[in-house]
Amino acid sequence: MGVAGGALTLVDPAKLRPRTLAGIYLGSGAGLAAVGWFATSPRDGFAPGKAFRGSVALGLAALSMAGTKFGFVVDAKIHQSLVRRGIKNPRPLMAIGSGVLLAAMELMESPSKNRTGTNIIGDAFAEAPERELTSEVRDLVAGLLEATDEYGSSVLREQLTEAKEQYWGDDGEFTSELSFVVPEDAALTLPRNYTFPVHADFTSADGTPLRISLMIYEGQLGALVLDVAHELMEAAHPRDTDPFESVTRWPLRSEVDYALEG
Repeated sequence: MGVAGGALTLVDPAKLRPRTLAGIYLGSGAGLAAVGWFATSPRDGFAPGKAFRGSVALGLAALSMAGTKFGFVVDAKIHQSLVRRGIKNPRPLMAIGSGVLLAAMELMESPSKNRTGTNIIGDAFAEAPERELTSEVRDLVAGLLEATDEYGSSVLREQLTEAKEQYWGDDGEFTSELSFVVPEDAALTLPRNYTFPVHADFTSADGTPLRISLMIYEGQLGALVLDVAHELMEAAHPRDTDPFESVTRWPLRSEVDYALEG
């Protein structure tokens, strides 16, 4: 991987024809779009519609094209910087640096490929304490998952029955994010990261419109996240105030309105 990345760096994008650059942009976008399309294909417990799959594919394509273009801009700046420092042919030096960096990244990632633990936050937090979910939180999450039969909801509902909370800090302290831990042998939905497309909206005691979202990490229940409803963020509170100041607990299922995206 490092050798291949270094070899590609030998090519100076600034010397490529505009038509060639356009082809690279489109190619990178099309490749990632295909990944997004096939990664969201229907499978056990997960049956998204074509509109959702198309949106994911288009979003990834745009992201890939923008990332490729930004990479070429950074490449040009590094090239020019080295030339100003008296290096007449900076491409070999850049190729060596790129190869070493990619090889180092590969070595750093390789140990994680064999991990089998289900701690979604990472091994650094493997010793963080766990506790049972309260019935109120379990019911709140169940409401999110029962609002649709798609997006792996049936598998996630099974995970919820045995899920626990992993927490940091004071045992009784409320935080705006609740992390889940599921059993190692639990069935997984689509093994990727995404936000479950059902949200729970409510208004805090001080009048701030808030939204609860459910994060899915690698096919598992990941985290319950509290945030300000984005479309009302500016009107809801000034930037220098804490929007969660009046929130001391997760709301009851009866206190929220569930909304399915789209």
